Amino acid sequence: MDSDFEGELDALDARLEKAQKAAEGLINGLKRARRAAREGNVSDIVKGLNGLDARLADAQSAARDLSDAWSFDTSSYMADGRFLADLQKAAGQNQLELFERDGRIYCFPLILRLEANQTAVRVGRKIERRLRPSGLVRLLAKTQKSPQRFRGDAFLDLVWRTYRRLVGREWNGTDPGRVVALTDIHDTLTLLPSADYPREEYARDLLLLDRQPDLRTRTGERFEFPHGTTTKGLRPLIVYDEQGAQRTYYGVRFVPGG
Repeated sequence: MDSDFEGELDALDARLEKAQKAAEGLINGLKRARRAAREGNVSDIVKGLNGLDARLADAQSAARDLSDAWSFDTSSYMADGRFLADLQKAAGQNQLELFERDGRIYCFPLILRLEANQTAVRVGRKIERRLRPSGLVRLLAKTQKSPQRFRGDAFLDLVWRTYRRLVGREWNGTDPGRVVALTDIHDTLTLLPSADYPREEYARDLLLLDRQPDLRTRTGERFEFPHGTTTKGLRPLIVYDEQGAQRTYYGVRFVPGG
């Protein structure tokens, strides 16, 4: 069974279609009357003008019928869980992996956030107002299949430069550097009030970088995301991959290339 939201949209579309046909009938009648006037076809002029009153009445009636055509409480629908349930159902019907974790909706590498007060969904940093679950799922599937815009080398350079600033002169660059908390790097990257880089997107980018272990900095250093005793006490960053598996990152260090 379709959701209440999808059903309401279908019902509205049917009423709009009826109004559109009535409006098109009026417009077509006007076009025929104009053509008759241009051609001087008096018989068709009289016939066309006489029929306009009825067509106009039909169009006005259809328009009045639309004044109360939409009263669905979309904000409540998005806030009480029904929208997410419909979105997950539509995703399942289209073989699209979409799941909710920790208040975030993951459709890797996309991360969604419901903005019920704006009746919108934030897809990454973009506000999407096309909320029909079946349509939104098709949009997500298309976006997911598009070539990823993630530039591992640029992101690695950003992490590397921030890491060097945090470790300072204590690292000579010849031995493995100390482990720096990835949350500290994120905090540094987002010091400015205008910085827009949510932590969940940062964690997603770390996972994408982790999948390119052969990348090197411009000066040849390679990165490591260690686990174990060297990361004790560091705040974790959690991200979920395509299958919903949790990946946890704590810190990063750089070691000489080789």
